[in-house]
Amino acid sequence: MFFGSEAAMTNVTVQLSDREIAALKARTGKRSAAAALKAWAARADAKRSIAELRTALKDSLKEEAADKGRSFGSGREAIRWLES
Repeated sequence: MFFGSEAAMTNVTVQLSDREIAALKARTGKRSAAAALKAWAARADAKRSIAELRTALKDSLKEEAADKGRSFGSGREAIRWLES
């Protein structure tokens, strides 16, 4: 039995580097790459395209590499900070 509103689902193929996948897993606290990407995309603006999401992730990695970002002990801690 299904409760709530029905959501349309679409399959999407995204090519990410191992570094990008590791960053997504760390940020979301998810163990699998698919779950991490799904969790990250669910928090993103629904109006953004996949290309924009990938660009946003790359920009985030660049900020992290330039030590402009915050450091967190876990992905869950980072998500809590983002959601606050």
